[in-house]
Amino acid sequence: MKSINKQNVILGIAATAIIAGIAWVSLRGTNEPADESALLSKAADVLSPTLFNDEKTRAAYQTAKDIPEVLEQLPCFCGCMTSFGHKNNLFCFKDQHGSGCEICQDIALDARKMHDEGMSIAKIQENIRAKYSKYQP
Repeated sequence: MKSINKQNVILGIAATAIIAGIAWVSLRGTNEPADESALLSKAADVLSPTLFNDEKTRAAYQTAKDIPEVLEQLPCFCGCMTSFGHKNNLFCFKDQHGSGCEICQDIALDARKMHDEGMSIAKIQENIRAKYSKYQP
């Protein structure tokens, strides 16, 4: 009887460990690149840079087309997240708002530079917050 109870305890512990491991793997996320079709879809929602004459504006919209997976993880500090319902900096370039907002453009272009330097998204977020949160209305 004692050995059956001991086996049940060991099996219970093993089962719990396996379930915990499966839960951890499924909830921890991934560092793998996003699905290419999802990235193309996000980029397709961005207005074409060719619609704008200003060089900085074109560069910001091009950034949104090139690295939507970065901009969608960055807040915007111009007030558009409350005023226009934008969910992140990428949304600024899905309409014409980004064409007239220096803060939106600067966030996108700074993010591009940091991304091109190989900085992680978490570090880009940290730097953007540190630099632009003072502009939040």
